[in-house]
Amino acid sequence: MKRSKRFAIVAAVAAVAAAVALTGCSSDGNTDAPESDAAATTTLNAAADSAAALTGAAVVLDIEGSLQGVNASKVEADVATKPKVVGEGTATLTMGDKSVSAPFVYVDDHMYANVDDKGYLDYGDGRSIYDVSKILDADKGVPFVLRSIEGAKEDGTENIDGVETTKITGTVPAKDLSGLTGASPEAKGLDSTIPVTVWITKDGENNVARVLAQPAEGASMTITLSDWGKTVTAEKPADVKSPSVKPTTAPKSGEPTRQPVG
Repeated sequence: MKRSKRFAIVAAVAAVAAAVALTGCSSDGNTDAPESDAAATTTLNAAADSAAALTGAAVVLDIEGSLQGVNASKVEADVATKPKVVGEGTATLTMGDKSVSAPFVYVDDHMYANVDDKGYLDYGDGRSIYDVSKILDADKGVPFVLRSIEGAKEDGTENIDGVETTKITGTVPAKDLSGLTGASPEAKGLDSTIPVTVWITKDGENNVARVLAQPAEGASMTITLSDWGKTVTAEKPADVKSPSVKPTTAPKSGEPTRQPVG
């Protein structure tokens, strides 16, 4: 056999061997994510379907620590998803050194909130307080997060507000939790994974009773759902004040730094 032909055969064999080696490495890389228990996966998928089908629920959001995308430390609301997303409740905000309770209404894609008893203002989509429309959103909210959980394991049963539930632990990619945390797509750390625990009712309805995640070091987000399927109605407040603006001249000591428009 001529030298050039032998060289071509050797090169071809080497190429095949390299391809096999690369394929093996790629396969190993795909197994980095921990496997989920079959029972846990079945329960999570059923719960995701139930959450996506919800027409309304009572929601309590609790934030411990500081999350960049969330300005509220607590939100208590009744939220409906169909025919349109509406909500009504109270957000607890930290303003300076005091905690402020702000009643709000979410209707027609706008959040109207009465912060510090100054009258209702239009806060747009509400992200500056908390975007309640995302909680039950099938593509960004609780249903989506349930389908994104990796390494899901059943961890016994617990009673949540008088309801027996199955507890499931796992992790979720940070980017898949950004719809609930309000994190910007450009935020740092979205390539990491986040510990998450969920509690699913054992009554056959597979409703989500609670979701607990740790989106940042020293911070946690807990979403508790109840009154699944409740009817919720909300109307725009009758007297919505105009937003405030900066004064045209520098305020003197003790004068407000914002002035009402109109």
